[in-house]
Amino acid sequence: MMKGPHVPVLLEETLSYLRPGPRKRIVDGTYGFGGHAAVCLDEGAEVLGLDLDDEAVAECQQAMARRPRLHCRKLSFRQLDAALGELNWPAADGVLLDLGVSSRQLDAVAKGFTYRSDAPLDLRFDRCRGEPARALLARLSAAELADILWEYGQERAARRVAQAIVRVRERQEISTTGHLRAIIEDALPPGLPSQATLSRCFQALRIAVNDELGALAEVLDRIPAILSPGGRAVVIAYHSLEDRLVKRWLERESRDCICPPEVPVCRCGHRRTLRPLTRKPVRPGAPETRANPRARSARLRAAERLADERRPT
Repeated sequence: MMKGPHVPVLLEETLSYLRPGPRKRIVDGTYGFGGHAAVCLDEGAEVLGLDLDDEAVAECQQAMARRPRLHCRKLSFRQLDAALGELNWPAADGVLLDLGVSSRQLDAVAKGFTYRSDAPLDLRFDRCRGEPARALLARLSAAELADILWEYGQERAARRVAQAIVRVRERQEISTTGHLRAIIEDALPPGLPSQATLSRCFQALRIAVNDELGALAEVLDRIPAILSPGGRAVVIAYHSLEDRLVKRWLERESRDCICPPEVPVCRCGHRRTLRPLTRKPVRPGAPETRANPRARSARLRAAERLADERRPT
């Protein structure tokens, strides 16, 4: 059972583009706590939920007992092809990616995703794999840390914060979120509000620890091949870097040639695979952001798979 409220972002808009229904096979690549998936199931679709968070996977597995058309896998959406293969799905009719961290994860103190409480400094979605944030802080140079904080967080004080981290780690390990928070706050000029800087720094480290942009780029490249003709992809991003990747992917996959402008004759052989359904990103309306302030940065983009005579249907 869910231990708290879960509010799926842009729910009506997602459903209008995804069009779940009987005999439709939908992949929810970021199952979370099942808000979007539950409605797709209610509409008659078969749903495959993927997630790396143990609690989310456990709740999904519990829901399977009540939902015979729900399937769960503890997998990254990077492994989309393998997940479909396990179910003998030749293709999917829809793919949903609701990126970032859910409110439930942010509010769970033990997961260490927030600077507002003290917890082990981990930041991994899957704690059984990869390198925790404390190990990242222990081995990277000040320049490398500054690059992460600037590139993934657009943090203007990136260099100042990175240098402070390196100074402190020479004396003691930085192993908790509370310790990192204190370092960041001490690194800022007196009187400067720290909340925005803390949010950007923790976000940047989380993105780096989980290679979130690399994972997104990989799955976007694979989506056209796993969608059936007429199948649809919906991606909800909360960060400008994520949204930029999705935007460029849609631009690329909606063109027949992606050669540089200076190349007079096409040499790439690329053929468009998608028809964009959103000219601009769809944003939450005022009622939704009032009810769920964390939805305010959400940007939804959607596309439809074109028919391809070279591909079996």
